[in-house]
Amino acid sequence: MKKLLLIVMLSLMLFADGYKEFAKEMAYETEYKTALERAKKENKSLMILMITNYCPWCSKFEKKTLMDKNVDDKIKSNYIPLVINRQEGNFPKYLNAPVVPVTFFVEPNKEEITYQSIGFSNKIDFLNLLNSLE
Repeated sequence: MKKLLLIVMLSLMLFADGYKEFAKEMAYETEYKTALERAKKENKSLMILMITNYCPWCSKFEKKTLMDKNVDDKIKSNYIPLVINRQEGNFPKYLNAPVVPVTFFVEPNKEEITYQSIGFSNKIDFLNLLNSLE
């Protein structure tokens, strides 16, 4: 029983920082203040993806939608992308969301949400959303 518990705990620890690997691979920011400063400097809005550990829809959204080259190109041409883990709590209170994944589009100078998308979106729907927000 102790061995099983140890295996489960180690497995959970491995998945806890999975979003940081995604962020590194996709060149997403992981710190709100850094992303905000970049957005202001580059005159772009923020696209903030809020996830939690062990969220299967969050992982699916990252892998099936955000890693698509067309989606990634569209995001990076218009936004500073940021991924934050709700469980870590390192974000402003105005970004609190009861469900994940949620994608916030934020005007950096006012730190104001201009649009939010809740839940998983496939790449076609997400590209359509990005196009409609231009």
